[in-house]
Parts: sequence; C-alpha cells; structure tokens
Amino acid sequence: MKNKIIAPLILLLALVFSAFSSTAQEGRKIIAVVNKADWCPVCQSNGEKMMKEVIPVFTESSVQFVINDLTNEVTKSDSKGKLNELKVFGAVKKTTATGLLILVDAETGKVLKKVSVVEPAEKIVMIIKQTAMGEKNK
Repeated sequence: MKNKIIAPLILLLALVFSAFSSTAQEGRKIIAVVNKADWCPVCQSNGEKMMKEVIPVFTESSVQFVINDLTNEVTKSDSKGKLNELKVFGAVKKTTATGLLILVDAETGKVLKKVSVVEPAEKIVMIIKQTAMGEKNK
C-alpha cells in the first residue's frame, strides 16, 4: 500500500523539480516575435521549418513565440493588439522587415537579438537558447 502512494509522490516531485530546473536554466523570459507576411517569399519558404523545428523546442520554456503579421493593415492591427498585451510593441514597431525573428526581454521590453528565419533551424535554436541564458541581472 505504501508503494502505491510513494511511487506517484516521487514521480510528482520529479516532475516539479524538472519543471523548476528547466525554468531556472532558461534564464530570462523571452518574447520571440516572428515578423511575417503572406506575400513574403522568405516567410513562405521558411515558415514550416520554424513551426516544425524551432518553436516545438521551446514549448516548455521561458520563451514565448508570437506572430507579428505584416501582411496588411488588418493583420498589422490584430498583431499590434497582441504585442501590446505582451508589452513588446514599442520594441518591435520600427522593425518592418519580414522573415525576421526578434528576441525581446519580456521584463525590460528591450530588443536582445534579431535573427533571419533563413538561418538553419539548429542555429536559430542555439541563438534563442544563448539569448535566454544571457546575463539577466546586468
């Protein structure tokens, strides 16, 4: 009877510790803004790579992805609302290039790094991880 109680308790503690340690390892919280547009050939040819090879790596991390759709005035307005909610619109509003990933510190709203989505997925993942692990308390 004790084993039936202890085993789930150990599993629960392991999951809690795992979640805590991965958050601690991630460092600062990053908002990863993906500037895209339906008419952008770079976005069209690299969107699937981002969706399948980059974003899933960070599903349980301190990195939050958000799309800044610059296709037209309606999509720009919709994106602006979400970016304002996350308090990063001011940081990215002047960057109108598409096919770009903009890494913003969620706490300060400061742009930390810009990366072209043309880069290989492995390189994009590495850059995001390095940026998240950067000196938080500088």
